[in-house]
Amino acid sequence: MSPKRILIAGCGDLGAGIAPYFIERGDRVYGIRRSGTVFPQGVQGITGDITQLEDDKLPEVELIFLIMTPANRSPEGYRAAYYNTAQRLIQRYQATQPQIIFVSSTSVYGQSQGEWIDSETVPKENKATASILLETETALAKALPSIAVRCSGIYGPGRYRMLTKVMSDEVWEANSWTNRVHRHDVVRALCHLAENALSGVVLANHYNVTDDTPVSMWEVKLCIAKLLGVEANIPNDVNAFIPQSGKRIDNRALKETGFCFDYPSYVSGYLELVKCYQDELSYK
Repeated sequence: MSPKRILIAGCGDLGAGIAPYFIERGDRVYGIRRSGTVFPQGVQGITGDITQLEDDKLPEVELIFLIMTPANRSPEGYRAAYYNTAQRLIQRYQATQPQIIFVSSTSVYGQSQGEWIDSETVPKENKATASILLETETALAKALPSIAVRCSGIYGPGRYRMLTKVMSDEVWEANSWTNRVHRHDVVRALCHLAENALSGVVLANHYNVTDDTPVSMWEVKLCIAKLLGVEANIPNDVNAFIPQSGKRIDNRALKETGFCFDYPSYVSGYLELVKCYQDELSYK
């Protein structure tokens, strides 16, 4: 395959993971960050707000990763980060039609009674931020060849929020179903889908990127507590273990494209993550 031109629109943590794969292939990789001038080695960096960049600052490319992080979790923050950015890319690239891979979220599924969700499930009405993600997916799909990559809860190196919560005195909230995916597998899935798209493989317009193990939140926390050697801060009520909300997400559509998870379960992922966390603490 001849070298391609790739734009990582939102070159943060996930973008930094993606970039080396395409650089090693010999592709030309551009990256955009809202602020900061540090980019992965080999990436041609662009600093600025995508919605404010002139056309000549947005390079001609064959594929775009849209990986945004909102400034805050309000509807306004989501619209600015996702929908408005997508509209600017549509304006710039509708004439040339590059493939776009949009990192969305499984939060678009408003179902929350323990339902099983697969790629054919129609999202239920949901909170405003999730509706904006769906609106962004729809706008992109109408204007450009696009794939929405709906990620569940991403964990991995440096993502220690769950660990610190388990270590705190905070009483655990009501149990619920949760879906996890390791950051390493998110990066791999994005590269896998891009590789297929660039090779002309016909793909679906969205995929659920989540591991093989939907699980109750308390089960995850109990695993972490055991690995950390701390007490589980749960009510003494056996009925409380029954998840009261959430959903269970099926990843078969992604696996049918030939993708295999390196971390098919939260257990192997958190075993490694807890060790990294403890190693970092020991250095402080």
